[in-house]
Amino acid sequence: MDISEINTSFPAIFDVFFFCIGACVGSFLNVCIYRIPAGESVIKPPSHCACGEPIRWFDNLPIIGWFLLAGKARCCGRKISFRYPFVELLTAAIFLTLWILGTPQTAIGGMVFASILIFCTFVDIDHMMLPDAATVGGAIAGFLISVMMPQIHAPELAAMPMALQVFASAALSILGIVVGSGVLYWMRILGQAVFRKEAMGEGDVLLIGCIGAFCGWQGALFAIFGGSVIGAFATVPIVATKRFMTRKAAKAACGAETADSEPLAVPFGPWLAMGALIYYIFMSNWVDAYFASVGRLFAAQ
Repeated sequence: MDISEINTSFPAIFDVFFFCIGACVGSFLNVCIYRIPAGESVIKPPSHCACGEPIRWFDNLPIIGWFLLAGKARCCGRKISFRYPFVELLTAAIFLTLWILGTPQTAIGGMVFASILIFCTFVDIDHMMLPDAATVGGAIAGFLISVMMPQIHAPELAAMPMALQVFASAALSILGIVVGSGVLYWMRILGQAVFRKEAMGEGDVLLIGCIGAFCGWQGALFAIFGGSVIGAFATVPIVATKRFMTRKAAKAACGAETADSEPLAVPFGPWLAMGALIYYIFMSNWVDAYFASVGRLFAAQ
């Protein structure tokens, strides 16, 4: 009996297993998000409170540990950010969704992909930068996974001989890196020319290369344009609210209206990551079919 048959017979076992694995991976991602940008080891020292006291294992349980402690450290009573259980729950939910909706290959590959994207998202939110270890390393990981698990790019590759599967998947991964990073690079150059300032960071270009390695060129393009739309709808009210609150606070302090400050910087990485996950989990078949139909239309001309 293979893994697919076991999953069909006892689906709850794997559902619970991958949810728990996702929560544990989310806990590790919390460590990475905090320590890697600071240049610290993710292994030593073990998890500890801001006061320096080591965190006991039963207080460090993913998701439930925060609730058992009511959001406060046992040792000193400091508040613990809700982000910690949120990242753990988010990762667990994505892992579970990948397992339920995908094949074993696409699910396992997607779990690696999602972990990279979650890490990049919160680092970009905190520091407005994306570490090369995650973006360039993620592109390399995407290519290697494409070679080892060819079906992450197209389930229909399973009908091909294995050698052709590997070649086709590797080619799609490389094409995704080149097309995705190339398109976003030129968008970055044009943005700088038009607005006379940096429109997006180099890390975003590298991140879309990572996305292309896992999703192919179709997924990379969807992440760029779909992420832009999502980001626009999400950030406009956020920026407007921040500006209103800043003006209100300034008026209360000074008794007069103040000029606008420097434009608020908004990270683009989280929206690229969101677009990529939407494509990978939910929309790859539809988007790929759309691009295929457009290609046939041009071929018929």
